[in-house]
Amino acid sequence: MHTSDFIEEMKQRLLEEKKALAGEVKESSEFPDYGRSEEENADEVADYQALKATNSAASQRLAEIDAALEAIEKQTYGVTEDGTIIPEDRLRANPAATTVIS
Repeated sequence: MHTSDFIEEMKQRLLEEKKALAGEVKESSEFPDYGRSEEENADEVADYQALKATNSAASQRLAEIDAALEAIEKQTYGVTEDGTIIPEDRLRANPAATTVIS
């Protein structure tokens, strides 16, 4: 199992990333308004689609972070579904990791 110091370090990293992503999701949820010309309207639609994709990826990552934080609370953090311990270097690379890379 992982040490309590390591788990606390990962928890702080997860909380920091969650805070940063929460701001990103909020910013990307608004439809841009550049003006009324056809070109400006086309730019608005293109930018909104890009923002929507970013918002979707950020929302998915937030869900992964929330699951990792919940695992910390349940004292199951750093272990795969089949009980394999996830190596610390894997968790340092991705604190929300739920699998082991072979």
